[in-house]
Amino acid sequence: MKTATVSTQTLAICVILLHCALPGTTRAQIPDFSQSFFVPQSGSVASPTEGAMAAQYFRACPNNDGGLSLPNNARIKVVARDGNGNGMPNISAADICILFNGGTAAQGLYGVGADSIIANSTYNSSPLCPDVRCVQADQNTDFIGVTYITFAGSTPGNPGVATRDPQRKWGHYDTELPVFILGWKIQGRITTSSMNGTYTLRIKNIDHLGGLGTAMNMGEVVASDDFSSVANHIGVNDALSYWRDFNSDGSVTSADFSIITQHQGHDCDTPNNP
Repeated sequence: MKTATVSTQTLAICVILLHCALPGTTRAQIPDFSQSFFVPQSGSVASPTEGAMAAQYFRACPNNDGGLSLPNNARIKVVARDGNGNGMPNISAADICILFNGGTAAQGLYGVGADSIIANSTYNSSPLCPDVRCVQADQNTDFIGVTYITFAGSTPGNPGVATRDPQRKWGHYDTELPVFILGWKIQGRITTSSMNGTYTLRIKNIDHLGGLGTAMNMGEVVASDDFSSVANHIGVNDALSYWRDFNSDGSVTSADFSIITQHQGHDCDTPNNP
């Protein structure tokens, strides 16, 4: 089966139009959204951990500095299947994305991507932050239609294994990080054997307050208000407790305080530049 080669620009246009047929594709080349899916994973590729035990590592520092940020090869496995249930090989990595708008409507950034993830240089210029729109797959889909999106960055030749990408930085969080294949949004499964729709991708961020408006250089930094938000809410259950619970053990504890303490003051050039 011929596989279309699609540019990132074409993908962006297709995503805006929603579920369009890309140039050079046929219906058979479009992923079947009922059979394609993604799954949270961590650990080794050969013997992965899936489900909530994997998603506990889905927390990021705006510097993407490793350590307690996106640890243990935090990733999603992406499976592309056609209408017959067959895996779709050789879909370009650039056409498989976790999609961000890059910022909020208040910042003039719109689209069908995550709209409260902050990843733009317009309002975060000092230090300069990268513009992130597509967190793309580690490599093209394999012969059974499988690839990975390793959040911290991919390791060439070892999909599903993390290597820090200095251009993959963002702040804040969103209640859904949508995943697209060739412009088609696919659903999540909590495990490979689960049903579609049983999992929604979320990545908590140690920078969980501020940055959503037009004030400059507020969007991608673990600032004093982030620190105080955790320090003053240990044991508290309120609207933000889920996002302060960085290790996803069900409550805000000293472990979450320890995580934010180790990332206090981190931004797009601290501690690693870039």
